Amino acid sequence: MGTRTDHHAIEPATWLRQNGLRATHARIAIVRILDASPVPLTLAEIHEKVRSEGCDFATVFRFVSILEEKELVQRVAWIDGTTRHEIRARDGHHHHHYLICRTCQKVEPLDECVVERFENQIARERGYSGLSHSLQLSGVCPECQKPGAKARKKRGPTTP
Repeated sequence: MGTRTDHHAIEPATWLRQNGLRATHARIAIVRILDASPVPLTLAEIHEKVRSEGCDFATVFRFVSILEEKELVQRVAWIDGTTRHEIRARDGHHHHHYLICRTCQKVEPLDECVVERFENQIARERGYSGLSHSLQLSGVCPECQKPGAKARKKRGPTTP
């Protein structure tokens, strides 16, 4: 998976303090991983990436829960049934939607949000506030449609 290129990277210690949180070594590592990932991550994926820094799974779980409570991270129900997490939209950038290949699991973030206008209309019409949504589309990518592609082994979530 690559690094996001659609926003400026968070300076983790500053970001944590600005949001009223202590900037411990483990927390900085977790924020750095979440910010750098182009796709939402499972708790296990986050743990795998920060384990070498002495961060156990319980710490990842507790801290991501705190970030969710403070509405700094959002939970994403992924198309494969997993629960993933990503840093919420900031600096005027909207959240992402994703296009996922059902064969190789490649993930492509979509920059447009066609649902937002519809969501705002529903909120106005029905009197709701704080409406949110999550959207993933799945299909078969061009690479997997090529002859002989079915013989290739499935791989984990990747980005172009």
